[in-house]
Amino acid sequence: MAGADASRSIQVAASNARFVKQEHGWEKLKDMLEGFVSDSEHPILHFDSFDPARRDSPSGPSEHRFMLPHPEESLGSVPPPQPRDNSGAAQRQPLSPSRVPAVEATFRLRRSLVKARLTDTGLSFHPISSQPRVFSSFLPLLGNAVAFDDILSAQHLEHTPCLSVACLPCRERHHVVINTFRRSHRKQCLWHPTRLLLSTQSKDTARQWTEKINSALAMLSHRPHALLVILNPFGGARKARHVWHRHVRPILDTAGIQCTVMETQKPGHAKQVVEKLTLSQANSFDGIVAVGGDGLFQECMNGLLALRSLSPELAAAAKDMRLGHIPAGSTDAVAYSINGTRDEETAALHIALGDRTPIDIMRVDTADGASRFAACVASYGYMGDLLRQSEHWRWMGPFRYTLAGTMALLYGRAYQARVAYLPVEMDQPSRRSVCRSQCDLCTPATSPAEHAAHAEAFLRPSKPPFQTAGWRSAEGRFKSIMAVVMPCRSDKSVLGLSPYSHLADGRIVLVLVHDCSILDYLRFLASIPARGIQADRFTYVETIDCTAVSIQPIGVESAWNVDGELLKNNHVTAEAHQALISVFARGVE
Repeated sequence: MAGADASRSIQVAASNARFVKQEHGWEKLKDMLEGFVSDSEHPILHFDSFDPARRDSPSGPSEHRFMLPHPEESLGSVPPPQPRDNSGAAQRQPLSPSRVPAVEATFRLRRSLVKARLTDTGLSFHPISSQPRVFSSFLPLLGNAVAFDDILSAQHLEHTPCLSVACLPCRERHHVVINTFRRSHRKQCLWHPTRLLLSTQSKDTARQWTEKINSALAMLSHRPHALLVILNPFGGARKARHVWHRHVRPILDTAGIQCTVMETQKPGHAKQVVEKLTLSQANSFDGIVAVGGDGLFQECMNGLLALRSLSPELAAAAKDMRLGHIPAGSTDAVAYSINGTRDEETAALHIALGDRTPIDIMRVDTADGASRFAACVASYGYMGDLLRQSEHWRWMGPFRYTLAGTMALLYGRAYQARVAYLPVEMDQPSRRSVCRSQCDLCTPATSPAEHAAHAEAFLRPSKPPFQTAGWRSAEGRFKSIMAVVMPCRSDKSVLGLSPYSHLADGRIVLVLVHDCSILDYLRFLASIPARGIQADRFTYVETIDCTAVSIQPIGVESAWNVDGELLKNNHVTAEAHQALISVFARGVE
């Protein structure tokens, strides 16, 4: 029955094709079939180019072949990941021109014949004979070249024999499938996975190009081979499992990355898992990926830094490990700040391609001896009251934050405190610029792994901040005090909470909102989504660039909200550590 149904379907399709050809000509038939190809579940479908001059020749129709993959087609394998050595670096050599000699070949890219050139840096394409609109519309966001740094993998796809819809004979086809990405028209930092299909009649050519491309990718030392993936199935909208299986796992599989996946069972579970990694486990992973919200990323980050503080051997093994954030929470400020978007496929592509950018981390010490690290913001006053009150209403779900925020605003509390800070040096450049990819202010003198000052990140300050030279202090009543490390972008504030904060410049933006009326504070809050915190717009708001800050509450105390976690002690000292960790990102493009 299955064979009869298939035969009947083919006959119907052939009859329809002949009708379209007779009524509208070959060009209409080509457009119809191309439309079917683009909507088909099988992306690897072809309709050969047609020469109008041969329309009336006996052999003319034989040049039009609608080709389907063979049921037993096989994809070439991606080179397996290579293990890391004890130094934390992949056992691969840098790519050199001599290892990838330039070669050229002619392929068909959709309906275009192109001359492809393979060099030591990537591939380039030049049309030979094509319909110009086809070639120009297919690669508008890739350009006429694709660098190896932007390629996930290459595969050799072979299918023979093929079945002709129009009952015409067809030829054998071989394809080089290049898995890469394209940038969105409207937003350069929004990436979408895509595939380039280079078709040829030569099996040897397809196999040779696939092998050369994968050999070149194997020499990219920054590509990850093994990742520890930690997933929080309960955070945010509880969509982490769906995001992982639907959007992220296919991309990492395409890149040939081995993933060890675990799900968290309770708060703090991710931190416990990471900080208890053995030396052999730390050597085997190239990075840790958090699939969830900002809270899960903070747990993984604190666990990794705790691991680095345990012993010199573990520090050496974990120093090159990067963190990745797949956004699956309610805000996802980390992913938005490092990638410029909350899109999960974009984040997965940055991870698969092995992108690296350093970020600052703020160490927060309290008077009771506790310490933790923060990547986004620490808040005292309004945001602390909001989080403290919302903890009593967890049964309400996300609505508890709206209710707690409204209550904290209506109460209009201000808190007496003494604030001390260590300002940046006067000769350092101005920061009235937005942090972008390859930002000059975020290029440290040394890499995070070699930064000599990073050892100090795990030591408590030797002197109280008020006894250290260079500190300035002020006392007053404050509605809110914030220490911001990164821009903290989100869907609700595209520019970020602090638009001029940078990812790795070693600075903290200290925000002081002095005592004001409820209406004035509401105006301040209402301005953040559109512009971020702008001190020059309000006389009661002050922003200070510093490298460290200390807060001593006086009298009635609020609470400290450090990246979504409450501190038990409100006497706080915080210090920025430049480029303390690296993440899978390129920065905002």
